[in-house]
Amino acid sequence: MLHQKLWYINDGKEVTNKVIDEKKLEKLFIKNPDILDPNWLVIGEQVYTEAKKFIDLLCMEPDGDLVVVELKKDMTPREVTAQAIDYAASVSKYTYEKIVEVYNIYASKHPDIPQTLEQAYQKRFNNQFTLDNDTINQNVKMVIVASKMDSSTERIINYLRDEYNVLINILFFNVYDCNGQQMLGRTWFGDDVEDRELNSNDPKIWNGYVYAAYGSGDNTRTWNDARKYGFISAGGGSWYSNSLKKLKINDKLFVYIPKKGYVGYGIVTDTAKQAKDIIFDINGESIDFSSFANCNNYLYSSDDPDLAEYVVKVKWINTVDEDNAIKEPGFFANQQSACKPTTPLWSSTVNRLKQIWKIQE
Repeated sequence: MLHQKLWYINDGKEVTNKVIDEKKLEKLFIKNPDILDPNWLVIGEQVYTEAKKFIDLLCMEPDGDLVVVELKKDMTPREVTAQAIDYAASVSKYTYEKIVEVYNIYASKHPDIPQTLEQAYQKRFNNQFTLDNDTINQNVKMVIVASKMDSSTERIINYLRDEYNVLINILFFNVYDCNGQQMLGRTWFGDDVEDRELNSNDPKIWNGYVYAAYGSGDNTRTWNDARKYGFISAGGGSWYSNSLKKLKINDKLFVYIPKKGYVGYGIVTDTAKQAKDIIFDINGESIDFSSFANCNNYLYSSDDPDLAEYVVKVKWINTVDEDNAIKEPGFFANQQSACKPTTPLWSSTVNRLKQIWKIQE
């Protein structure tokens, strides 16, 4: 079990632990969503479900996946886990139109926030991606917010995470009184299950091919650059770049442009580095991103490693331009910069792309 304590540094006196009301905690998260997670957009509060119960908070990640947040102030009994799963089952059926409806209700209660989901998404995630009907709400995460956890719940959640890769986690919050000021402490129960999957090489759950999404557009990086010089890239925050950093030399990847389709297949030839440190050897000539006509699209935060653009070099085996991107009903799609999908849909997508592009290995 996880415990968290704080002490005054000057005299070693223990800081007093305070209990905070669920409603106050909910309001705090709505006003300050970064406290929950800087990569979440709050899209609903007290969301009514088909189970005739209310989800405390409903959030969205940059890839369009939804996060069910259930707030519990004391111990988290086993029933809370079942409740979170029930909520996730309801939310998993939400269409794009339903999600927009949920956000519209939420926005009507908060006139100070963007009044459309698209505007809120763009503002929160710095125009890295646009909402895509094909990728939105592919997975639902469950997060139980509590001050502590009983051993029974710990066993259940560990079992779900370890045996079945269920996207469930616990976020511990404790409020402390320090000289009349309140401090909020936050601790995650475990690593994100999706992060563990990206590190997995288990052939039982992964077919050996990496999926990569490449955000391309008029005001950002371009696929023409990536195709010509041999790379993929992402940046603007750790959510976008961390998965690229986990790619390894010789990883085989298929590249997807959101709303367009699959545009390339290649082999990773180098680990991720900041764009400012990348040099391409083209016909004996050294070229870096400062030479690009649109260099600011890659060097916009070179002085900030957390926000900077990161680049992974790729030897392309097959590429097409955006106008000829491959997209068919039932294809796997996601807005994560890189991942190792374990769903049967990914295996069927890879097999179909290999057939279309006549890839033999």
